[in-house]
Amino acid sequence: MKCTKKQFLYLFSFLLLGGCLLVSESGSAQHISFENEDDWTFNVTGQLPVFLVVSNHEGYSSNGKDQFATRVMSGFNPGSINFNIVTPEVNGLTVEGFFQINHHLHGPSVQNAGLFEGRIADIIVSGNFGSINIGKGLGIFNSSSIADAGSGMGVGRFAGPDAADATLGRIGSGYTYANFNPRVIYTTPSIGGLKIKAGLINPEKPGGPSAMVETATPRVEGQANYVVDLNSGTLDFWAGGMYQNVDVVSADYEYAMSGWDVGARVDAAGFRITGAYSETRGVGADGLIGINLIGNGLAQAEAEATQWYAEGMYTAGNFSVGVSYGEGSQDAVSTVLGFSPEITNQLLMGFTRYKVTDNLTWIGELQNFESQAQANYQALVLGMQLNF
Repeated sequence: MKCTKKQFLYLFSFLLLGGCLLVSESGSAQHISFENEDDWTFNVTGQLPVFLVVSNHEGYSSNGKDQFATRVMSGFNPGSINFNIVTPEVNGLTVEGFFQINHHLHGPSVQNAGLFEGRIADIIVSGNFGSINIGKGLGIFNSSSIADAGSGMGVGRFAGPDAADATLGRIGSGYTYANFNPRVIYTTPSIGGLKIKAGLINPEKPGGPSAMVETATPRVEGQANYVVDLNSGTLDFWAGGMYQNVDVVSADYEYAMSGWDVGARVDAAGFRITGAYSETRGVGADGLIGINLIGNGLAQAEAEATQWYAEGMYTAGNFSVGVSYGEGSQDAVSTVLGFSPEITNQLLMGFTRYKVTDNLTWIGELQNFESQAQANYQALVLGMQLNF
């Protein structure tokens, strides 16, 4: 059952109506903070998103028919609680510890497997020189692209009717995932609006831990952001890249995973408009570095892929509405390590947000996803997110 243009517009109108029916006053979100007499600060923040997803997946059933599903799911961001400890400034240095614990909602027939994970465990040292992050946290490459308004607070692409854990957002249909890895990152202070970030990231082993694959050096990632102040907002330009060597000992074969990206985001007069584009080699259309949704990661050793998306959102008071479209694609490639087919992923989204209270946001999405890597689907998403 494909979603016609008329049905798409009807369902999107339903999302708009649902948002408009929620009426309240809203201010700034709150968080929990404690400070002792020695000027140590302890902050607790977090988010809890929960979504009801109604979806139809074309030809998904074993008999070749469509499969319809209604599920309660996590979003692109799982439930998270953050603990931030800030020490007093000493000799011009401020030291922080940042920890994040995450919880995922599961698919059918799963009750108590992998309930919690820790995505971030970071030491942050900052001063006039900028800042250094030492520990585990989000990578650099494509990190500004990931801050999209649509799937960033919602669901975006998901694997199937029984999807579990966090969803994919625009991974593979707009950007490559930065992922959470152990790393060391240096960020310069802002110099006339220009800020540069560079880091050494724990390398990914395509195909998982193996004696047949060597990754002797860290992945190098970097990004420059230039922010321009406008009369009614800001304009952010960015460009970045990454490089990692992979030595497949068993096949006497060596290759590199590499990529570059550019993008821009303007926030002004209630509008938020984003455009992002990237190219990678050794990372396929799925947009996951070293961990691939389709086949063995080594089969994508020489795959050349592109990711891009364009998105617009308008906010009036507590209500936001937007539309977003993006693609991830790769060329067919064959090496001694395997074969990767030609693939294009396309995700069209309409979305709404409404701040019901200072801390509670109503979220709606309407999706149409098409791909050669998984079943095409249409989905209606309704949810709430608690922020504190």
